[in-house]
Amino acid sequence: MAPSHPRPCPGQLPDLSGLDLPALRGIAHPVLAEVIEGLVERVTHPAEILNAFDSGVT
Repeated sequence: MAPSHPRPCPGQLPDLSGLDLPALRGIAHPVLAEVIEGLVERVTHPAEILNAFDSGVT
């Protein structure tokens, strides 16, 4: 069960806007790695993403 009041972040989130893709890939963080993998997949195979979206519509 989730707490009724979310805990505040213990510190400021880092500003990643100045980093390029190779630098972001070098950061060892499982969530960031999964997000980057999804973004790269969408860029390298956009038709497959659109086809999967279209086929789910009934």
